[in-house]
Amino acid sequence: GPSLGGLAPVEVRAFRTSFSIKMGWFSAPPPPPPPPSAVPPFMEGFMVFMFAVWAFELYLDARQRRKLLDRSMPDALKKVMTAEEFEQARVYSLDKNSYRMLEEAIKTFKTALFYTMGGLPWLWGVSTRCMELIGKDPKEHELALSLLFCSIYYVKETFEELPWEMYREFVLEERHGFNKQSLGLFLKDQVTTQLLMLFLGMPCLGGLLMVIQMGGEYFYLYAWGLCMVLLLFFLTAYPNLIAPLFNKFTPLHDSPLKTAIEDLARANKFPLTRLYVVDGSTRSSHSNAYFFGFGSNKRIVLYDTLNTALLTPPPPPPPP
Repeated sequence: GPSLGGLAPVEVRAFRTSFSIKMGWFSAPPPPPPPPSAVPPFMEGFMVFMFAVWAFELYLDARQRRKLLDRSMPDALKKVMTAEEFEQARVYSLDKNSYRMLEEAIKTFKTALFYTMGGLPWLWGVSTRCMELIGKDPKEHELALSLLFCSIYYVKETFEELPWEMYREFVLEERHGFNKQSLGLFLKDQVTTQLLMLFLGMPCLGGLLMVIQMGGEYFYLYAWGLCMVLLLFFLTAYPNLIAPLFNKFTPLHDSPLKTAIEDLARANKFPLTRLYVVDGSTRSSHSNAYFFGFGSNKRIVLYDTLNTALLTPPPPPPPP
């Protein structure tokens, strides 16, 4: 290869290694340029698939944008909303469409640059250097090294996603009057999410890595089985244990609305067991409803933004 200041190629490599070490542990020595035969397997296929998905979604967003730019109100909507309400909904949807197109484009190209420029090997090098700093041999602590690598990658993704989330909530949603949460509540949700990832996500990831490490030839079958078990667990645990950490769920009081929902569920053989009202108004004025559960144990959750008069229990009668 070319020389550097009269140095031989071997001396150049030694100089680069020494320089990267002097830069500090946080910089991690960059991996040497791989030869053409050392291209990560399936990298080209991954890139083609990623850009194909982005291009298809961009096409759908562009079609939707052309429709949103049309100010004429469809006849079918004239019976259910006013022209002013339609215009507000159109402008809001147009803003969300612009935000989504920009966000997806930047994230797609950011991901492509990260992978093609050796981001994963660099992060692995950072993880290895951290293990060495605490006196642990990375080769003898492969599981801990993998967990550290995943943690660093997760932190990177979290900080990259945070500005997008804050803009969406405190600029886009605020502009149209939908955001109701304070910065303190937003940060509280972020801290709660990270603690859940630490105390629930990391043990699950560690178990999966152990299965892959010890599973032998059929490790993928054992890993698939573990993932199915975890999926069923979190589908049950989220509405009962995790969601109440973020919102307050109150049983719907006895009312004509509750009776009507129960009659509708019974007529459609829907195994409804409980009805809840969630305090979605603490974060957004959007209205929503959903159901969850397995088998004969289904529950319906109504947001308190749907109709306050119907969802709020009547005040107690005055004392005689």
